[in-house]
Amino acid sequence: MTLHGLVASRRRWFNLLHPPVFFSSLWGTALAATRQTLVQQNRFFEKLELLRRVDSVIDLSRGWLQLYILMLVGENGAYVDEVVAALNVPRKAVLDSLRKMRVKGLVDINDGFIRLTEKGIEIYGILRSVAGTDSISSDMTTSRYNASSVYDVLSFVTRYVYLYDVIVALGSSPGYELPLEDLAAIARVGSRQLDEYLSVYTRREPRLLARVLRNSGWGPFRRTRVYYRLTRDGLKLLHRLPEYMRVRRSTAARILVSITRTLHPRLVLKRLMFITSLGSAIAMSIVVINPNAGVVVLGAWLVTLSFLAVLVSQSY
Repeated sequence: MTLHGLVASRRRWFNLLHPPVFFSSLWGTALAATRQTLVQQNRFFEKLELLRRVDSVIDLSRGWLQLYILMLVGENGAYVDEVVAALNVPRKAVLDSLRKMRVKGLVDINDGFIRLTEKGIEIYGILRSVAGTDSISSDMTTSRYNASSVYDVLSFVTRYVYLYDVIVALGSSPGYELPLEDLAAIARVGSRQLDEYLSVYTRREPRLLARVLRNSGWGPFRRTRVYYRLTRDGLKLLHRLPEYMRVRRSTAARILVSITRTLHPRLVLKRLMFITSLGSAIAMSIVVINPNAGVVVLGAWLVTLSFLAVLVSQSY
C-alpha cells in the first residue's frame, strides 16, 4: 500500500472511531452551505427592493428609453445630441423622454446640456448597485457614453423585473404555478423570451422556480405545455414581498385578492375592470328589459362599485 493510501485508510478509521468529529465536520459543511444560500437570498431580495424604488419613479415595463438616457448621462452629464447619437433613436423620442424626466425631477437641461438632479443621481446609483461591481459596472466608469454597457445593465435589470412579476403572479395561483403563456401575458413579453429569463432561476442558487412540462389533449391534439412553479426558496422570497405583506396586514387587500384570485396589482386592476364592465352591462340590460326591477339592480350594482372602489383605495 502506498503512503497516500495508508493515510487515507487511517483517516477513514479515525472518522468511524470518532463520530463526533466526523459529524461535526459534516454539520460545519452543511451550515456553511446554508449560510451561503441565505446570503444569496438576501442579496437577491435587496436587489428586488432597490428595483421597486426605481419602478416607483420610472415604470420599468414602459420607460426603458428614460432609463437608457439616465444611464448614458451618468454623473458627468451629456449633451442632447450626444445622447441621440449614442442611442440611435429619433430625436423627437429622446426629447419626449427628457420632458417626462424633467417633470419627474430627474434631470435639468440648460443650453442642450443634460445633468442629473439629486433624485436622478440616486436612481442612477441604484441601477449601478443592482448591476454590481462586475465588468458591466467597470465599463460604465470608463466611458459615460458606452451604449453597449448601458444595454448590458438594463438587460440585467430586465431579468429582475420579469422575475418579480412572475413571483407575485404565482403567489396566489393554485399550487403556486401557472402556464408560461399566462406568465408571459402578465409580464407583457414573449413566451420564448420569458422562458429564457426564468429558466436561469431553475438551475442556480437560490432556485426560486421549478420548470414543469405537462401533456394535454389526446391524439393529434396532444401538446406539451410549460408551467412554472414556486420552489421552497421562491415561497420564502414571496413571503417577504410587499404585496404579500400588504395582504397579510390589510383586510381590504385580503378581500380584493379573494375576489380577483391574484396578488399582482396589474392583474387585480385588469380583472376588476372585467368584473365591473360585465356587471354594468348586465345591470343596464335588466333596466332595459324590466325597468321596475332594473332600478333595484342598478342601485345594488352602484353600491357594489363603491365597495370595490373603497377596497382598491385601501389596498394600494
